[in-house]
Amino acid sequence: MKTNIKLAWRNLWRNKRRTIIAISSIVFSVLLASWMRSMQEGSYDSMIDNSVKFYTGYLQVQDTAYWDERTLDNSFKVDAELQNQIKNIKDVSLVSNRLESFSLAADHMKSKPAMVMGIEPEAEDQITNLSKKMLSGEFIKSGDKEVVISGGLAKYLELEVGDTLVMISQGYHGISASALFPIKGIIKHPNAEFNKRLVYMDIETAREFYSAYGLSTSLVVMTDDHYSVNHIKKEIEQILPEKNTVMTWTEMTPELVQIIQSDRGGGIIMLGILYLVIAFGMFSVVIMMVKERQREFGVTHAVGMQKRKLASLVFIETLFIGFIGCAVGLIISYFFCLYFFYNPIPLTGDMAKATEIYGMEPYMFVSMKASLFYNQIIVVFLISLFIAIFPITNVSRLKITKAMRS
Repeated sequence: MKTNIKLAWRNLWRNKRRTIIAISSIVFSVLLASWMRSMQEGSYDSMIDNSVKFYTGYLQVQDTAYWDERTLDNSFKVDAELQNQIKNIKDVSLVSNRLESFSLAADHMKSKPAMVMGIEPEAEDQITNLSKKMLSGEFIKSGDKEVVISGGLAKYLELEVGDTLVMISQGYHGISASALFPIKGIIKHPNAEFNKRLVYMDIETAREFYSAYGLSTSLVVMTDDHYSVNHIKKEIEQILPEKNTVMTWTEMTPELVQIIQSDRGGGIIMLGILYLVIAFGMFSVVIMMVKERQREFGVTHAVGMQKRKLASLVFIETLFIGFIGCAVGLIISYFFCLYFFYNPIPLTGDMAKATEIYGMEPYMFVSMKASLFYNQIIVVFLISLFIAIFPITNVSRLKITKAMRS
């Protein structure tokens, strides 16, 4: 066996051009499959992050009645000890209070229904980086009595930084709520719908406006990995009082999950077609290698090497080619995708507008999830093993006289 491995390794580099062509076909296959899956999953990650971060969060602790009837009357008082316990759960990166409601926003001439988000400004900025999306003015800070409004709402009401926003609504338990708020900043929200009607204010200012002192409609729980939400949910459920419940982003946005699942199904079909093309490409290279070595096989067999040993030698060569191709493909794919992970490809024109309509940033993102790379390597390596059947079969059916004439 040891002798066969040495002979196989030497045979590979006896004809360097042939070996490099064979390895290159596998490297390109791994790169192409990894790049396709990385882009696909990257677009899903971007979709999830933009949808989840800017609205629901990855998980929410709520009153049991809130999700079915999202009113201030179903808000709850957050216990500081509970909040600290959630913060200490593994993979939880941040916990923040929100008070969410609606209001009629107006200036002296126009009015429009608006969505009001009472937030903890510093914590919310860590989640969404809202301070970097300002069109003008500044983002609010804790204790501010001013508000930040979305660009579409500001344009409709013809308001600018420093103007006064009139807000009329219904507060906690039907209490009348009305006030004047100076505009501290105007923000461009990534979600096109939210950009038309969103108002941000400090949570204490929102509680005072709605007479919901000390209350929150939700406790938003964030994590750095949206794949870890299920285990976080289980741990939160163990410490929650009966009056509260916890929901994950998949439960709060089922339509987003359905979109991703249907698109992923189509992507897997396309990946299957890609694998088929890859398999035929690799097979053609192997056929070339085998056919041009017919005389070599004939001579080797004629001088006394058994077909069984010759077949095992060819099989080991194919394994070497597959292993080297996959290893080099993994390294190239990783660094290739890593570059675009930190430098997303900007989209322009109609494609950019289409992504913004769905609340996504106009960039082509890639994912660096480890399984995306090693799955492609495993599949391509298995394809190369399957293709190795051809040279083994060819050697086992070898006719010396015919091979010597080739």
